[in-house]
Amino acid sequence: DIAVAAMIYKIRRLQNNKDVDYLCQLFNSLSFNLFPKSMKAIEQQLHPAFELNKFYKFYKICSNCGAYESNATFKCKSCNDASIFKFYLCSIKQQIQQLLSIFGFFSRLKEEKIKNSNIFSSTKYGEILREIESNAFTLMISSDGVCTLNKNLSLWPFTMIFNELPISQRRYLENILIAGVIPAEKKPTNHVFQTCLQLIYEQLIELELGQMFFVNDIDKQELIHFYNIASCTDKPAEALMANVVPYNSEYGCPKCFHPYCELRTQDECARIVEELVDCSNQVNNNSNHTKKKIVKKKLKKKEKHISRYGHLGFCPLTKLKYFHYGTSFLTDSLHTIYAGAFKQLLHLLFDSQYKNESWSLFKKIAQVDESLSLVQTPSTTERRFRSLKFISKYKASEYRCLFHFGLTSLVRHINNNELKNLFFLFVTAINLASSNHVTNEAIDMVKKLLYYFVQNFEEIFGLRHMSSNIHSLLHVHQSLTVMGPLWFYSTFSFEGIDKDLVSTVHGTIEFSKQLIRQHILYRDALIFHNHDSYPLALFTLNERLLDRKQSNIQYKNYIDSCLLPNPVSKNLYDISENGTAARVQSLFNDDLTFYHSLIISGVLIKTTVATYGKLVADSCVSFNFSEDQLRYGLVRAIVQSQKNTVRVFIEELIEIKPGTSKISFNISNDRYQVPNILRLKPSRIFHLKHPKFIVKKNACICEAGNRVTVLEFPNLKDSS
Repeated sequence: DIAVAAMIYKIRRLQNNKDVDYLCQLFNSLSFNLFPKSMKAIEQQLHPAFELNKFYKFYKICSNCGAYESNATFKCKSCNDASIFKFYLCSIKQQIQQLLSIFGFFSRLKEEKIKNSNIFSSTKYGEILREIESNAFTLMISSDGVCTLNKNLSLWPFTMIFNELPISQRRYLENILIAGVIPAEKKPTNHVFQTCLQLIYEQLIELELGQMFFVNDIDKQELIHFYNIASCTDKPAEALMANVVPYNSEYGCPKCFHPYCELRTQDECARIVEELVDCSNQVNNNSNHTKKKIVKKKLKKKEKHISRYGHLGFCPLTKLKYFHYGTSFLTDSLHTIYAGAFKQLLHLLFDSQYKNESWSLFKKIAQVDESLSLVQTPSTTERRFRSLKFISKYKASEYRCLFHFGLTSLVRHINNNELKNLFFLFVTAINLASSNHVTNEAIDMVKKLLYYFVQNFEEIFGLRHMSSNIHSLLHVHQSLTVMGPLWFYSTFSFEGIDKDLVSTVHGTIEFSKQLIRQHILYRDALIFHNHDSYPLALFTLNERLLDRKQSNIQYKNYIDSCLLPNPVSKNLYDISENGTAARVQSLFNDDLTFYHSLIISGVLIKTTVATYGKLVADSCVSFNFSEDQLRYGLVRAIVQSQKNTVRVFIEELIEIKPGTSKISFNISNDRYQVPNILRLKPSRIFHLKHPKFIVKKNACICEAGNRVTVLEFPNLKDSS
């Protein structure tokens, strides 16, 4: 039992083996005889007779031809290439068995499968869920490189997640499957990756056919099938996995079967379009915008590849039942949209090298920053955007925050109507693609709008600035058709997993073996932790270590399903005759206790008094007015009655003029409205609601003239 707690402490608090040894020595010196003697003893208690070699197979792979052997002294005889990569192939079946030994895991998979089959019923994913066996589930594979702590080696783990796990639980280390690891001093080649995927495929095809697993939930053996149906990674990793040329920085697209092309000058690389053709289903056959320009690219001898329209060869994963080339390699919103096309768009607008261009906003950075400073984002937003002066250092989550919350502030400084419409149609398409669920009508609109975006982008900025990320927007609708909205498979869920895995490694050699060992032992610890016989005191400690949410230590009072902090004086509110305090008090017969904030279902809500004048605000909310009516408002007060009922006093936000709340724009004589952005005003209409009626928090802009612009995330998965 103590070994379980020690292992969870080690992983969650990033302790190395030596630290744990010292901890063991400390407790043993204090005569705690039950405490393990060392990290080795902890390992033996968690997994008696633990032999790491049983959990992986070791291979050496030729970087030039992909030939491989399990012999440690392997040298490629077919091409005599001296560059050999190591690969540790992990047993996927054993890892799944570990997870199914955790009580409740199988039930969560079954429940989420039913939910997903209903929510995504119109997608290919929903069709697969209805078609596969009752005891069958789906997986998604990803890969990326991450440096070890000594910076001399990078690890390339192949990670897999269960699509039938809630988004919040997918990235937990214990729920991540490691299919294999490549330790490398340089980037692996396509040949190496394809050999690794072939070895992984041999395991995946067995899982498709079904394997016997012991399921702790039902205490018996069951035949269960697992289908890998998709992959979502950044473009360099996707090029390796799909076995295509590295087209991420060039205008090329293997999905459209046209090769990359690049024009090099002395100082910079200017991308060009070799062939701008939408190979599948043009929006308008008469608007076929085709341009050709062929430029020869000089490559070093070692960089030459024999490719066919950008393809270097076959991808082994496509031999799986539901994995299809093109559609199964999903469009990633992180690298393609937010840190891809949107980043490039902002680079053109705010970089000094384009300050003399007609579209440039470089000279208006100070004014745009001032407008953006009025945007109040929820405090629980993962990362608020910084000043545009630091845009070159933005993280992907900052681009996402600016994309959804900063658009109206940015657009008001643009004089070019075509450029304004470009922003409007971009955010409209992505908001639709990121909604809680997508309909066929929404997918068609996304396809149409993003086609216009790509076409108009070239007309505004020129052929020189067209890149693979811009073109990839033409394929967003395919991913929506296959797997549903963007949030469901975004690499925001994968981002940081590789670093989390590497953080469990603290030695100086054999990094891959350490990673595999720590991952297995950590999952073993969680199996014991979830057992009914595990001591309650240690269970409570472990749960605190495993807690992934913000600390609620200052919210000590649990009343009416809400966590409340210490009360505040009524005098902090407007106590005049028609003030907030008087209005809310008039609705009760007894004296009220006032608060500035509360937490319900893990969501922090604050009043406008507590957030006035700051960059963050938790007071702009969407709430249920009735069963089928959603309204917007500002939380003016939070009160508790003598009967211990908690209520939120909300001032409703209404349209300034009927039908004018949404931003409209025209494209090719068609009129569209931007979703999730509303221009409203305070109404002096107040609602007294229980906090459970609050649906979500929104960003807002409180402007002069009693105007409030509400900015909401398109879905509850990404929102606060």
